[in-house]
Amino acid sequence: IFKICYTFCMHATEGIVLKKMDVGEHDALYMFYTRDYGKMRAVAAGIKKPEAKLRGHLEVLSLARIRFVAGRRREKLVGAFLVNFWPGVRRDARKLEAAHHIAHRIDLECMEGERDDALWELLARSFCALDADGDFEIAADDFVRRFDDDLRGVLGYGGPDAPAQSAASGGREMPDYDIISI
Repeated sequence: IFKICYTFCMHATEGIVLKKMDVGEHDALYMFYTRDYGKMRAVAAGIKKPEAKLRGHLEVLSLARIRFVAGRRREKLVGAFLVNFWPGVRRDARKLEAAHHIAHRIDLECMEGERDDALWELLARSFCALDADGDFEIAADDFVRRFDDDLRGVLGYGGPDAPAQSAASGGREMPDYDIISI
């Protein structure tokens, strides 16, 4: 008789929470775009219970440091720490709408389990640019359009005439943002 042994290795990475879906009475399924694993989903068991340790660390459209183990069917979250809530995004309805658009496009266009450093950089810089102070009302549509153009370019759909300006920069020189600053 063969005994099957499962070795659960713990993984850790930073990820932007793209969306959350309720699963059952106490659990939730999260979709992330992570620095090290690309797009991934993981279940947070018991997160809707009042005493859940992960509660408050996994807000949609925020950056979190997550730990997970690979299960038989999907990854299971075992730890999370909220790194950047991007409060500037949440104070402005237009910025929040743009952030939701970005998360939705990443979720639609990207396959799970495919790490892409350029895509991570575009996503992180875009959220940092949205969080920055300044008048966004005039630039919202332009920002979203430029993000979509940049996303097509990063994913390899942009042609030789694809715009070279970055959505996150609004067409300007882009300063280096520290995405884990609080």
